[in-house]
Amino acid sequence: MLFRSIQDERLLWIATILLFAFAISYLAPVAQNFGKSRQSFPASVCAPKTGDGTATAYLPKNDLKVRSIPSKKNKFVTSHQALQTMGSSPLLIDGNPGTSFVVNNVNGGLAAETCLSGAADQWFVGGSGGLTSKATLHIVNSGMSSAAVDIFPFGKVVMPPISLKIPANSDRLVFVDALVPGEDAVALHIATRSGRVTTFLADQRKKGLSSLGSDFVSSTTAPSTHLIIPTVLQSSSGKVDTTLRLLVPGTLDASVRVSVKSGDGEFTPVGFDDRSIKSGFVTDIAIPDLTSSTPMAFVIDSDQPLVAGVPTQMKGGDFAWAGASKPIDTLSMNFTTLSPKFVFAGKSISVSISWKDGNGKSNRTRVSGDGIAFWSPGKAGIRTITITSNPKSGTVGGVILRNNYQIAYLPLIPSAILETSSLPIADAHALARG
Repeated sequence: MLFRSIQDERLLWIATILLFAFAISYLAPVAQNFGKSRQSFPASVCAPKTGDGTATAYLPKNDLKVRSIPSKKNKFVTSHQALQTMGSSPLLIDGNPGTSFVVNNVNGGLAAETCLSGAADQWFVGGSGGLTSKATLHIVNSGMSSAAVDIFPFGKVVMPPISLKIPANSDRLVFVDALVPGEDAVALHIATRSGRVTTFLADQRKKGLSSLGSDFVSSTTAPSTHLIIPTVLQSSSGKVDTTLRLLVPGTLDASVRVSVKSGDGEFTPVGFDDRSIKSGFVTDIAIPDLTSSTPMAFVIDSDQPLVAGVPTQMKGGDFAWAGASKPIDTLSMNFTTLSPKFVFAGKSISVSISWKDGNGKSNRTRVSGDGIAFWSPGKAGIRTITITSNPKSGTVGGVILRNNYQIAYLPLIPSAILETSSLPIADAHALARG
């Protein structure tokens, strides 16, 4: 009996100790990981000056951090001015929610391009590798490690891709006629395999010593079955030549329908109600007798994904490339008293605009319409402007810059899109047992 009593007492003590240990382990704090997210705008890159002439970067505000690429110290400096004179080097702008752009006045032509952050894929529908072309591709690596890119050229014949390695913090210049020698109709697909790369395509034309104009070919949207090109300048006198350039990059031919919207109404050019486009090759189609008292928008629908661009040639003057654009969300820009013309296109247009004119007066308006709508700030011009639209509405927009016979188009797209990154956080309340 005594032995059993002692054994029962030991069992009771063991059970008590186990229960006590279990209670401690249950109540004691444990290490946990919580996820936090951080949102920021990546740095954006502005295209350098091309050729002779002047080039200016329009930053959304003063006191932004900027530096050239390449830069010996790789340190940002404060801009202090919204207008930055561009040299032969690209300009890197520290992350901010505004949209920056560059205006080049080169070789008698006007060229404009939005400053952009790195992109995994860029499509350019424009340019030429012909005898009169001096088109150049600027491949900018703004990162601190080397980058690898693949260039897929398209023309009238099949051409092999080209792979390049771009050193860190550098700008690589590639002549388009070296990529597509002798090809007048060109499209390029730039795929970034590693690194933060931004690419710009500058198209300059010369015949002997005479300049035939210049422009940037803005990178367009990825291949899609529905495209809207919002800015195509026309005249009622027919003094503007218009061509539609198409590329179906897949393996199947496409059936394409094109409708043109303007302030004079909507119509389908002859032969574009159901046009077959061969895949894998660039197709240029002249659109004759196209006149309008207002700028126009091209709406392209296809049964196969495609990319498109429209060159506008002023007779005896400059030329400009218009491309398909993405739906507008919110973007802020600084035009420093320029007076551009804004064009919006979509099924149900409703765009809110707030701006300060050249006299510093604040204004607000709403632009509405069906198909196409226009807005201009008036003679006072614009200092700063904020444009807001619901991206689900599908409204796209662009800017027409004009100086007599000089012309340039600028897509209304943001320089950078807000990025979200996750930050792991360790809870240090865990008990440490030696």
